[in-house]
Amino acid sequence: MSSTDWLHIAVVGHTNAGKTSLLRTLLQRRDFGQVAASPSTTRDVMCTEMILTEQFGLALYDTPGLEQGSELFDLLNSEFTSEAYRHDGPKQLTALLNSTSAQFQFDQEAKVIRQLMKCDAAFYVIDVRDPVLPKLQDELSLLSRCGRPLIAVLNFTEAANQQLARWREALAKVHIHQQVSFDAVAPPEDGANQLFESLAVVLPHARAALKQALTNFQQQQDSRRRQAYLLVADLLIDVAAYQRLLPVAEQQQVAEAISAMQQQVRQREQLTLQSILVLYGFTEADAVFDLLAIAQGQWQDDLFAAETLKAFGIKTGLGLGTGAAAGAGIDVFLGGASLGAAAAIGATVGGVYQGWQSLGKRLLNHWRGYQTLQVQDAIVALLMRRQQLLVKSLQRRGHAAQQPLQLEPMSPLRQLLPQHDLPVLLDDARHQPQWSSLNPEHYQPSRVREQACADLQVQLQRSY
Repeated sequence: MSSTDWLHIAVVGHTNAGKTSLLRTLLQRRDFGQVAASPSTTRDVMCTEMILTEQFGLALYDTPGLEQGSELFDLLNSEFTSEAYRHDGPKQLTALLNSTSAQFQFDQEAKVIRQLMKCDAAFYVIDVRDPVLPKLQDELSLLSRCGRPLIAVLNFTEAANQQLARWREALAKVHIHQQVSFDAVAPPEDGANQLFESLAVVLPHARAALKQALTNFQQQQDSRRRQAYLLVADLLIDVAAYQRLLPVAEQQQVAEAISAMQQQVRQREQLTLQSILVLYGFTEADAVFDLLAIAQGQWQDDLFAAETLKAFGIKTGLGLGTGAAAGAGIDVFLGGASLGAAAAIGATVGGVYQGWQSLGKRLLNHWRGYQTLQVQDAIVALLMRRQQLLVKSLQRRGHAAQQPLQLEPMSPLRQLLPQHDLPVLLDDARHQPQWSSLNPEHYQPSRVREQACADLQVQLQRSY
């Protein structure tokens, strides 16, 4: 194919079948077109380009919804019955489009037919929640006479009241055998693959270009997933390496330090959330969670609440209320702070690292008279699980969804979360305070930290 080759694809169907929704999800553009429950939201043909390779792309045409298919079908069969049209559907439809009736009474349907006849093929979008009605069958008969390949896109297949089997049977009766199940709200992971492969079947001259385009599309998806998990890895290393060193102090000073750490960790998680949403083409308005809910810039359900840990299936050993990480001596080293307050951020006292005795006399002298606060493993594990669940959910979310994402920790997706302990890399980060941007006085960007993030990203992605 030449360097300027385009395939022109019309997206057609009954009003409110989900044509614009399909394009939003395929383009991964939340802002494309207008989606609403009211009929005839799209009044004119809209074109958008989807560049797939340097030499090839799709010109996609969002068309108005068909509303008077049966009436137009009856007109076609009553007034345009010349023998010259018997085996020439495009000629028959051209005569129909040139008639006064088409120009005035059926203006919306005429726009659809004209555009389809200019295109290489069409996606015929069907809301499979609708019954197979005669008016919809009339529409199919009309469109099939355009002389262009039709690929049936079966939309909203995840709905409880879907009638997928009946629609498949009805389509086969009018010889439309290229069918793709593609729920625009919750698209299957291979949905785009199926659309490209169906185009390759009906447009064999473009098969090689479509195959290359599909490879590129998959690479883009893989790259987005890797970037998302790299953001998660960066968050986890930041939090695992985060620590506060302060002299043995009064209870109030310790409590203030703990509160400050908690707030910084919350804000750091919020930053990661925002970055991942942008990466997948969403905004904060698209995500309102249960245990991942945002209100006025903060998580509604506290990251440090024992109930949140429990909801995500995280066990904390001795429990948050008993100083799980620091043991019974925590009050002494924290200058009288309560066990519950200290353990809320997983404080470890004096021996901030496991096996701290091995660090040597010089380091021990340096730490003498100080206490160290560090975020508990259980909190880091919760951060890991929440972000993994978010990424997995966004991968399955279409850009046509009208309701904000409701993500509950007990959703079926949570069962996919890894049950193993924290990666060893995070244990290593405990010994590297200079790896955490939350420690501005120690933070030092380095190749070693970058490699640790990259290695952790691979582990996080493989754990699914």
